[in-house]
Amino acid sequence: KLTRWTEEYQEFLYEETLKMLTSIPQLQGMSPWILVDFRSPRRVLPGIQDGWNRKGLISEEGKRKKAFYTLQKYYQSKD
Repeated sequence: KLTRWTEEYQEFLYEETLKMLTSIPQLQGMSPWILVDFRSPRRVLPGIQDGWNRKGLISEEGKRKKAFYTLQKYYQSKD
């Protein structure tokens, strides 16, 4: 079972979104919502967000998340 707020869940969301986008013949491009996690005082969920917006493909420490590689593979398939 996928758990919200995990890297695996983010990866799953990207996989599903990319499947949907691939089915739109008129689509000319796309961009991820957030590239790098950043501080956000509105994200206060203890133990999960802790003052960070964690929707990025790269963590605040510069670590590439699983969804980064999912999107990388998608972009490479478009070459």
